[in-house]
Amino acid sequence: MLDFSVSEIGLIGVVALIAIGPERLPKVARTAGILLGRFRRYALTVKAEIDREIQQSELTELHKKMNEAAREAERQVSASSRETEKILNSPAGLSDLDRALETPAPVAADPNVAQMPLPLEPLNNPLGGDPFSVRPNAPSRSRPMATSQKTQAPESPAGPEVL
Repeated sequence: MLDFSVSEIGLIGVVALIAIGPERLPKVARTAGILLGRFRRYALTVKAEIDREIQQSELTELHKKMNEAAREAERQVSASSRETEKILNSPAGLSDLDRALETPAPVAADPNVAQMPLPLEPLNNPLGGDPFSVRPNAPSRSRPMATSQKTQAPESPAGPEVL
């Protein structure tokens, strides 16, 4: 707080001894010590009060920021839940992609602009199977399986042989 060297304190003591006198010097020193202690305590309480005010203002500011962040998070969650409810409550049917594929592509007025290909129609596969496979239809057979597996013995013109 006060930067006094030993020589400066000694000089002040000699001047005080000459000015006050040896009889009253102990009483004045004691009073000066008490006043210096009170001054230090007062300075510490003022410093503590200022620190408390600074902390209180920082906490108030932090509280405002936290409330703002909480409100923003609440808005985002409510918007997300509204969007989810909208999706869940929408009628089942065509998705956005299906609706986009159903509408024909706009025809470009400029012949230099490449046109988007029209969406493919679904494959009509009467035999079932994977509509996305390389072969949309099952391979056809030359003969029905029931007659191709059985080999019948040739019958004689007179009738069947009896053994």
